[in-house]
Amino acid sequence: MRRTIETYLRAFGKRFTYDVTRNHYLWFGFLWGIPVPIVSLALDLSLGGSQGRTPVEALLEHPVHFFFVAHPLLFALVFGAMGTVQHALEEHNAQLISSLTDLATTDALTGLHNRRYVLQELEKALQRGRRSEQPFAVVILDLDGFKAINDRLGHATGDLVLQKVAKALEGVVREGDVLGRYGGDEFLLVTYGDLPSTQSLASRAESSVRELTGLGLSAGIARYPEDGSTEEALVDEADRRLGVVKEKRYAEKKTTRRGFFPGKSAVAGE
Repeated sequence: MRRTIETYLRAFGKRFTYDVTRNHYLWFGFLWGIPVPIVSLALDLSLGGSQGRTPVEALLEHPVHFFFVAHPLLFALVFGAMGTVQHALEEHNAQLISSLTDLATTDALTGLHNRRYVLQELEKALQRGRRSEQPFAVVILDLDGFKAINDRLGHATGDLVLQKVAKALEGVVREGDVLGRYGGDEFLLVTYGDLPSTQSLASRAESSVRELTGLGLSAGIARYPEDGSTEEALVDEADRRLGVVKEKRYAEKKTTRRGFFPGKSAVAGE
């Protein structure tokens, strides 16, 4: 009860709402209070026993009528405060829902979309693709050598690296693309455009990540509809091609140690 009273007192102490014309509670109270002085004066005139008196004369004769005349304003104040409280609750609930939505769809470490969100967007891309035959690509990006950083320098350093990688990737993705952390040091990208543009995007992502972290970035690309027509098929194909790239990089690394420098790209989409 005390909290309710305090809430109303705070409502009285400020403007009723962001727009008084939209405070329906205020206007409802005002209209509801109008009959009170009318009924009061009518009863006084009919029961007062003196004929020929005007409402103004009745009002001046009995000052208590001023209290009834003020009822529309009093009711407007009371109900307007209710409108303010209701508006504040709606704003609070909207902020709470927005915060919960962010928590449910955002990766806490990197600030990117999380796995759940990006897979939902992939499903939406599939639905659009089936309706309009719009092609798109699923790209799985994986850091090279990240496990060694965690093992040698600790997970705190690894977390900082992932945050830098997220920043680098955000700087190269295009408008309309959906990027999210897929798990661990893997990221999933849903992007639109032809295969050369997607491969170019993956190459730019690798260059940006290498510039910020010194680590390489491998990419596996699967395109809709030629590489799959379902979420599972596209992700599996992108993951398979990523595995091929990782194996090639491992082989190149061993070859490099023997004195050879192939210098091949780490993007698989063919």
